[in-house]
Amino acid sequence: MPLPEPKGKQREVVCLNQTGHSVVLGTAGSGKTTMAIHRAAYLANPNTAHGASTLLLSFNKSLLAYLNYLRPPELTGVDIRNYHHFARGYLNHRKRMGYNWICDKDSDREALLSEALEATRKKEPRKALLKRPLQFFFTETRWMSQQGITSLDEYLEIERAGRGDEGVLGSKQRTLVFEVFETYQQLREEAGYRYDWYDIATTVCEELKKDNAPRQYRHVVIDEGQDFSPSMLRSLALLIPADGSLTFFGDVAQQVYGRRISWRQAGLDIRAPWNFERNYRNSPQIAKVGIAIAEMPYFADELDMVPPTEFAAEGPKPTLVRCATKEDEIQLAISQARAAAESASVAVLVRRREDLGPFAHAFKGSGQRLYRDMTDWSPDPGVSYGTVHNAKGYEFDTVILVGLGDERWPDPGAIEAEGTDEAEASDGRLLYVGVTRARSALVMTYIGEPTKLLPANDDLWTEAGAPMSAAEK
Repeated sequence: MPLPEPKGKQREVVCLNQTGHSVVLGTAGSGKTTMAIHRAAYLANPNTAHGASTLLLSFNKSLLAYLNYLRPPELTGVDIRNYHHFARGYLNHRKRMGYNWICDKDSDREALLSEALEATRKKEPRKALLKRPLQFFFTETRWMSQQGITSLDEYLEIERAGRGDEGVLGSKQRTLVFEVFETYQQLREEAGYRYDWYDIATTVCEELKKDNAPRQYRHVVIDEGQDFSPSMLRSLALLIPADGSLTFFGDVAQQVYGRRISWRQAGLDIRAPWNFERNYRNSPQIAKVGIAIAEMPYFADELDMVPPTEFAAEGPKPTLVRCATKEDEIQLAISQARAAAESASVAVLVRRREDLGPFAHAFKGSGQRLYRDMTDWSPDPGVSYGTVHNAKGYEFDTVILVGLGDERWPDPGAIEAEGTDEAEASDGRLLYVGVTRARSALVMTYIGEPTKLLPANDDLWTEAGAPMSAAEK
């Protein structure tokens, strides 16, 4: 599939200023990735005065396959990478990276953090905060790293937006959390890991502030920028020279790796973002579900939302199907996917990686798994399957969202660790991502009761499936 040509206002964005910072926000399906590639090509064009080496970045590693698929053969002078690939390479260049210095797996990070938590509990056995689950400390210390926090004073002073009243921490509680954080970093260092994927950007910032050599890139273009942490964005603002440019493309409604980007806090100097309200992907029927989700209370504090005003071609109304058992739900998804895949691209998407087993077995040899390290992508008719996280940035003719029951959305572990408000906000945005991957057809399935993250069915979808049993009633 050739790279679509930019249309109307999209052409203006491609030719934005060649210096300074620009932010482009668009609704789902507004063509942000298309604009990002065209923007990178424009900035790298050697036949212009501003033409120079350009870095095109995504956060999600799996999206690189899609970017490289869309990349035209004549595109030169543009490096396409995910952020962590860039960070690791830069720190290696600065002699701040060695073999196996990154704590690569969240499971290893959890193990070290658990050890740090136990050590702190032994020192402070009566502190109620330390009885909270490990996931709470995993989430909070990850957020600290994403903000670039390196001292207790910074942690005590920073505003912790997005946690809700139940998650607010006082100074004494933050002091305990920071002790766990420091102990984790010490244990990680002893295990031979200098970094994890969440705090590596902090060191990139430190090195760039000291680095007086000519910059490798004059221009940086960020795709799916809503997933970049403030620390990552600050490092990229430092990466460009004084006569360079940074262009941010994003959809705040899809923010599933963090919440509430402050442009100033992220080191970006902008007057106002460009907003795109045209949806080139979703049918009106699917877009209405996405809009209704974005109007739910857990989106209420998002000031940079961009609701669509125009849509793609008409399509059938989405369907919400109640299944009697998990086995029925799996078989329904498989049969629906196989039927639709005869003439269309289909994605079967789930909430958690551990739910993929039945679909990996069913589509073995005939399906395309969406995963972090995928290197190839094809939009041809057929079945893709994966988590909603790994579907970010992609689009399909038909999407089948499996497991939208209230026992799974929001995730119970996230509620326990982060509080109801934060868990609903995070999983609500994830639900928005899943829904808006669909161009023309959307099937949603559940067992028991549907998730409360879905809006009321104000003629948004057709309901079908097994009736409730007497015991359920």
